[in-house]
Amino acid sequence: MSKQGRPWLKGVQVAGLCLVIYTLLLWVFLSVAFFVVSMEEGGGILNSSIPITLAIVLLSQGIGFHSGSITLSVIPLLLTALLVWLVAWLARRLSVNLESYLAALVLWEAAMLLYAANVTVVLTDTLPIVALKTAIVFTFGYLVGALPGSRAFRTMMDKAGATLSERMRRTLRLGLKNALWLLTGYLALGLLTVLVWTFQNHAAMFRVFDLAGMRTGSRIVTSICTLAWLPNLCIWAVSWLFGGGFRIGELASFTLWSDHAAGLPAVPVFGLFPQAVSSDLARDVLLFLPLACGLVVALVELFSPKVFAINAGRPGKRVEVGRLVASLAHPLVSFVISTVLMSLLATLAFVCSTGALGQNRLRHVGVDSAASTQAVIKPTSIGMFMAWGIAVVLIATVIGVRIVSRRRRAAAISKSENGKAQNRETSQDGGREAGSSE
Repeated sequence: MSKQGRPWLKGVQVAGLCLVIYTLLLWVFLSVAFFVVSMEEGGGILNSSIPITLAIVLLSQGIGFHSGSITLSVIPLLLTALLVWLVAWLARRLSVNLESYLAALVLWEAAMLLYAANVTVVLTDTLPIVALKTAIVFTFGYLVGALPGSRAFRTMMDKAGATLSERMRRTLRLGLKNALWLLTGYLALGLLTVLVWTFQNHAAMFRVFDLAGMRTGSRIVTSICTLAWLPNLCIWAVSWLFGGGFRIGELASFTLWSDHAAGLPAVPVFGLFPQAVSSDLARDVLLFLPLACGLVVALVELFSPKVFAINAGRPGKRVEVGRLVASLAHPLVSFVISTVLMSLLATLAFVCSTGALGQNRLRHVGVDSAASTQAVIKPTSIGMFMAWGIAVVLIATVIGVRIVSRRRRAAAISKSENGKAQNRETSQDGGREAGSSE
């Protein structure tokens, strides 16, 4: 084959291998899970493993479905992350050029539309929306894999590097890193919170298993299947931890102050959801936590010699106002960038973690994205800007103390010199008077 045709072939390989690996592994797991359940509980659900696999592949890309009285549109974010990673890994290994991407995208879209036409459930989205959502997920995965090694990306970064100063580039990088590290830390806290919920409330989950009459094998595969929504639970836990809370439709709401629940369906994972925090001190500590994180991170960066290293200059030297203002402006710009990025990423995460488990009272499951974003990002940004304000006050105080001390020393020296001059004049006058008396 000619060299012009090879990029297209590599793009077909990327999409084809991703389809085979992702769909096949998901089908194998679901077949084993259905086999275990059918052996213990009875029924013929094993025959429906292929259509359900196709529906789950679409669900992991944001396309929900109806099946009888059941509606499911809560995206299993762990599967979505695995799909994005697989697309990125294949793209990075096989091809990263535009022709390959276009060929891969065409094949992926054709396959997803074919999946949508062969599911046995009713999709919540029309075919154009299905094509749009699947294209977004696949494109994002391809960009994650292709951009770091792309010649066009390197050229763009080189041009940006030539345009911006080294200090500004470092400011932008720190703004991006702060947003990613803080959100990653919050997500880790969310995972820790879910583990605490599991330790505290596992008995309630076992009671739900008992009420549903599920045996050991069914319990194990059900719990493993639930892990596909573990990132969702972690995101909800972050919202709960910092005061935003989450709800299960109109049937239950969970916050630090309340844990109202009535008439929830017999879903085992619902038994893990938390009780209200009874201690006012514990609630205050949790609500203060994002502010403290932003404050500590910003203070460390502001005064660290390896980061911004702001200071009032050396004692005894004149303060360079322009240089001091610039040294304070760069961290401020970095914190603004961090706040904007954190707001965008947190809003996206909260929106993607929500969905529906029904058409009426379970139509909205998850968090209020606006309230949760405000509960997490607002105190974090306040902490960062508070640290900047503290740094400004400290530097202004140091400069003010130095100026006052310098003026006092100058006044003391002047007073001392005046005193010496007066003493000399007095001694001279005394000498003249002694000479005249002689």
